[in-house]
Amino acid sequence: MTAVPARFAANVGQTIRDLPAPERQEVHEAVLQACEDPWSWPQADKYEMDELVRVITTSAAIVHYVIIPGPDAHLWVFTITV
Repeated sequence: MTAVPARFAANVGQTIRDLPAPERQEVHEAVLQACEDPWSWPQADKYEMDELVRVITTSAAIVHYVIIPGPDAHLWVFTITV
């Protein structure tokens, strides 16, 4: 599968920018992994009826994204908890 881009909700992007550098790098690498293989992270429990919603967990954050399929496929990163 070809890597897909990620798009971030404004508040998520700001929260990531506000993280200390090591934690920001860890989240960055995790999102890159999701872009390379969107199915690599587990399905989010809260959204168990929608297999396209996934959750990234790092030592600093929990990030939820949804896989938007189609000709303009991308990941929509819509929430973060730190």
